[in-house]
Amino acid sequence: MKTIFIALFTLFLSAAHVAANTLDSLKTVLKTQAADTNKVKTLLDISSQLWRSAPDSAISYAGQASDLAEKTDYLSGKALALKNIGLAHYVKGDYLSVLNFWEQSLDAYRAINDKVGIGNLLSNIGAVYFNQGDDPKALEYYLESLRVSEETGNKLRIATALTNIGAVYFNKKATYDKAEEYYLRALEMSEAAENLDAIGVSSVNLGEIYLERGDHPAALRFFEKALEALKKTGGNESFVYTNIGKSYRMRGRYAEALEYQLQAFEKARAKDDKYEMSIALNAIGDTYFAQDNFKSALDNYLKAKDLGEEIGSKTLLKDTYENLAKCYSALSDFRNALQYQQLFGITKDSLYSEENYQKLTGLQFQFDIEKKETQIKLLNQENETKAAQIQQQKTLRNFLLAAAVFLIVTIGGVTYQYQFANKTNKIISAERNKSDKLLLNILPEETAEELKKYGAVKAKKYDFTTVLFTDFVAFTKHVENIPPEELVKSIDYYFKAFDAIFQKYNMEKIKTIGDSYMCVGGLPMPNETNPVDAILAGLDIVKFVDDLRSNKPDYVHQFEVRVGINTGPVIAGVVGTTKFQYDVWGDTVNVASRMETACEAGKVNVSEFTYQYVKDKFIFTHRGNVEVKNRGHINMYYVESSI
Repeated sequence: MKTIFIALFTLFLSAAHVAANTLDSLKTVLKTQAADTNKVKTLLDISSQLWRSAPDSAISYAGQASDLAEKTDYLSGKALALKNIGLAHYVKGDYLSVLNFWEQSLDAYRAINDKVGIGNLLSNIGAVYFNQGDDPKALEYYLESLRVSEETGNKLRIATALTNIGAVYFNKKATYDKAEEYYLRALEMSEAAENLDAIGVSSVNLGEIYLERGDHPAALRFFEKALEALKKTGGNESFVYTNIGKSYRMRGRYAEALEYQLQAFEKARAKDDKYEMSIALNAIGDTYFAQDNFKSALDNYLKAKDLGEEIGSKTLLKDTYENLAKCYSALSDFRNALQYQQLFGITKDSLYSEENYQKLTGLQFQFDIEKKETQIKLLNQENETKAAQIQQQKTLRNFLLAAAVFLIVTIGGVTYQYQFANKTNKIISAERNKSDKLLLNILPEETAEELKKYGAVKAKKYDFTTVLFTDFVAFTKHVENIPPEELVKSIDYYFKAFDAIFQKYNMEKIKTIGDSYMCVGGLPMPNETNPVDAILAGLDIVKFVDDLRSNKPDYVHQFEVRVGINTGPVIAGVVGTTKFQYDVWGDTVNVASRMETACEAGKVNVSEFTYQYVKDKFIFTHRGNVEVKNRGHINMYYVESSI
């Protein structure tokens, strides 16, 4: 999917004013232009032609466009410039900068009420979260993009949103049917828009669906449809040839695979598209590696590395370093294998650095809970003022009464004040307790206390945690046959039981999205037992679901569950200013999610990282080196029981 998404960005993020002029002629025109909106458009045209092959130069030109657009009050140019800067950072793999500039671009489009631009940026921001493994957040942005795009009736923008939603569902085999549904709708909308580039992208996405299912004839039909469309527009054919080559490689037809992959490289080289050239070289290396021709594989991986370093793309380099480590290991050159394995780890970690996430989550929060306490204090002050006024009136009236009556009234007034103050204090205390309980129901206790004390939460890195995902098998099909009220009751029944199990094993619940449940051990209070805790919790989850077969309430529907677990470092913090959420990020989360996706029903599937910590405490079945979409091959183990 990485190739598909970059193709989407090529299609939908290029500047609106890209001309047929060559890059050199644009630069020549730029030298003689006055500082007006036309110069802004030329700067944007240049940045749009450079974002993939020379992202740093693209950032420079788009930055100049942004500054000039602001001086000339050209707001749509400003919005587009910020978007192009974000696109160049995307190629470099600097996702925090991407989010920063695209959020600014989104604000600019909202300021001028450009709904087409708004829909575009919502979709793009969702793609960043998608590529970082946060599917729920990505889907949230994609659905909002679809809603805005449908309001405008912009068929091309609707097609983009539908394609991106399909990509989220394509992350799980259980929802491939849903992905296919959205991809087909995207293709239909692209054809209605008569946009050949969009038709090409939608077709190649559908081809990947059938490729993953092993239906190679159907996959090739859609790839051919994509090529037919993209050849007419001069669009990016390279990634289509790469996918066709992958299809032949998967079937062991290596000569044909190389033929298409070499075409992919030549197509990319003809456009000086270094990003696609690097992807094609990695694919060629994969084909040679599959034939045990490790020297030829190494030669292509090294060329891919040089291109990745030239354009400074961390995402490309991460994959290439991993391939080099694998290849050197196969050649028994363990010194170089270790070197590139370390580079792979460093590059991967840099995409999720603590410093970047502190920038992302270091926000000031104003919570409804604090507002509630302020309102209570104001109410208390108002009541005390009214009580004082009433007391003054009583004192003035009673001054004319006999001393005995005055004394009785005074004692009564003192008693009243005491009771009123006591009652008000109880109200404040009760409301504060409610607020505290609400906060603790959303955030860990340590995080909640930090939030109340400082008004903000700093992101923290935890070096040793275990992330666990659960998911119900074939949930989408169940949903179609269960009334909504019964469905909610059933999920609530399961998740309440899961809550109790995870609390028992000191696991921190992070969130649920649909039928998925995510929790983490080893935070916010670090511990050394979290891999064991997570596996014990996972085994209890599987046992609980299995026991329901013979003893479940009538209103609860029977589901099958799978559990995925991975151990490693994460970044944790609080995001958002409304409906705020404690969340975690990092490659550890992505791998845990893939462990769940690759798991069978009624099983607990753990990664190699988790296995190494607990291999002497549980009985495992080694599944081998299993291929995982977007991750390559990963060692996996099913947990059978405790020792």
